[in-house]
Amino acid sequence: MAKINGIKIHVEKESLQNDVELPSHPVEKGINLTDHVERNPVVLSISGKLIRPNHTMLETLLGRLSTIETTGTLVVYEGRRIYHNLMIASFSYDADSKIMNGFNFSMTLREVRFAQPSYVSLPKKTKAAVAGVSSVGRKQTVNKKQSPIPIYHVVKKGDTYSGIAQKYGTKWQDVQKNNKYPATQIPIGAKIKVG
Repeated sequence: MAKINGIKIHVEKESLQNDVELPSHPVEKGINLTDHVERNPVVLSISGKLIRPNHTMLETLLGRLSTIETTGTLVVYEGRRIYHNLMIASFSYDADSKIMNGFNFSMTLREVRFAQPSYVSLPKKTKAAVAGVSSVGRKQTVNKKQSPIPIYHVVKKGDTYSGIAQKYGTKWQDVQKNNKYPATQIPIGAKIKVG
């Protein structure tokens, strides 16, 4: 018995692919020179049976697993070992006459890592000092009546209010307050106001 985000599944086989890249550079004499190692994402292939006591529970299980895959939800897999920060890269299942209320399945889970913003937010005093001085050192006039330009974000698969807020350096509560969509139902392709 194994679990994907707490959902129990019957796994019969686990295959782990844990590779590295060894970039090499040609030299005048001898074998090529390798100066570093690049770790590839962990890829875990699992297969087994999806079985439930009745058809309704089986359909619910398939729906939950499909939703995890299509929404790009992060997965914690608990089997022979526990793996974090995975996403379902592929999920397939087929019917077998030997299995009542169930399917044979195969799934590929791939390790993911999300990029963090590379900018550093300046303190308010520093922002004001930078905004008031041009690159040649002359003071700029600031129009205090001018409102800030609104910032918008086009929602992509897997976006959440907290992820979008982190990307733009603001609070998720403010992003959610500025938009009409509930946190669990942000439509892909929607243009939402960030600030």
